[in-house]
Amino acid sequence: MLSIRAMFSTDAMRALWTDASVYAAMLRFEAALAHTQAGLGMIPPAAAESIQAVCARPQAFDWAAISAEARKAGTAAIPFIKALKQEVARLAPAHAACVHYGSTSQDVCETALALQTRAALRLVHAQLLDLGDALAALAAAHRRTAMLARTLMQPAAPVSFGWKAAGWLDALARCAAALRDAGEASRVIQFGGSNGACSALGPQGQDLAAGVAAMLGLRATAIAWQSARDRLARLGNELALCCAMLGKIGRDISLLMQSEVGEAFEPEGAGRGGSSAMPHKRNPMASMHMIDAALRAPPLALALVSDMNAEQERGLGSWPNALPLLADLFMLLDNSLSMAVETLRGLRVSPAAMRANLARQHGVIHSESLGMLLGRELGADTGRRIVDALCRQALETGVDLDELVLRHPEVNGRISAARIAQACSVERCLDAADTQCAAVLAQWSVRRADLRAHTLGADDSLS
Repeated sequence: MLSIRAMFSTDAMRALWTDASVYAAMLRFEAALAHTQAGLGMIPPAAAESIQAVCARPQAFDWAAISAEARKAGTAAIPFIKALKQEVARLAPAHAACVHYGSTSQDVCETALALQTRAALRLVHAQLLDLGDALAALAAAHRRTAMLARTLMQPAAPVSFGWKAAGWLDALARCAAALRDAGEASRVIQFGGSNGACSALGPQGQDLAAGVAAMLGLRATAIAWQSARDRLARLGNELALCCAMLGKIGRDISLLMQSEVGEAFEPEGAGRGGSSAMPHKRNPMASMHMIDAALRAPPLALALVSDMNAEQERGLGSWPNALPLLADLFMLLDNSLSMAVETLRGLRVSPAAMRANLARQHGVIHSESLGMLLGRELGADTGRRIVDALCRQALETGVDLDELVLRHPEVNGRISAARIAQACSVERCLDAADTQCAAVLAQWSVRRADLRAHTLGADDSLS
């Protein structure tokens, strides 16, 4: 399964979700817990030093053995804490009792998860920034590259390829902003002890939570959230929405790559998009990854939403789901983004094919604007009747629609050739599209600064 998972994830993101990385984040929590407790007088400073020293040596632990025990225990925390106490006892036997003092399994596991998601979000935000810049470059370069719009899979009035790329960019910017907000909301410590209210610790519980959170670069919450799963569900939903947004881009590119269309192509490279049976094929491999993630991510997010139906103060069989579900969502999104960045940076656009596909329509793609012109001059019903009939004739005979309109006896002499030409002008369509394209590009210059801020910050290494 590791090799299969490698097909749908990048090395960098996959490394964040290994057993070693999970346990490293748990060690960070326990070290911060001990340090803060010593400062509050809960445990001796010497005990905190022993615990921190052991937590700084992850190589001392047999993570494979701990993982094997986790299946029987129902959580990785139980064998993890057992192993941590054993290592501390080797260093200072009297200090082992201070390990994990006043905490519980969910505290260590979900605070570690918060650390991991923060690191994963930094990778994702960096890729979103790169993809946004690639889309902005395409939008700017092709603001006057005319192509067919396609609605319900059929030809519609012309737009520019820059406008199409700007639409992708606008969706990306919205999804990135929503993911940023969900990520910030989930950047919180989980700390409530056995029942969520820190009953065994008394009033110091909140001070302890605040101190641990500050050490880890997280935020403390007003109340423990062990059975309130909305933050993680919202994060999962935004990850899935990002995957879906990229899936739409991949779907569009794959359709543009069809040989019958031939308007845009993924970059070529050794081993990319070949066929085991047909050497001539150039398959949209990156688009396939983007579409795959868009199909697989929503059910994972739905499972996180389902986990909100937790029983009482700690759900049975629900909270441990967050780790594997979020890990898979992050890997799917990061892989999809990696494919999208590579594709959009190297996308080969064929303006010639776009012009040829426009010409093949013999002007019927201007039927809306012609119908509006004729409707104003001849009446709406008459205008629609004439345009409907002449569109069919244009496609059957290969004569352009504007020529047929000029020849029509009900039009000839009543509407000038210049006005008909203006109604059928591709440039007029490009002017309309360019207004929107310019607005999106202007917005991106502002939005990217905020996104860039979320790719920078303290070291999130979990090793």
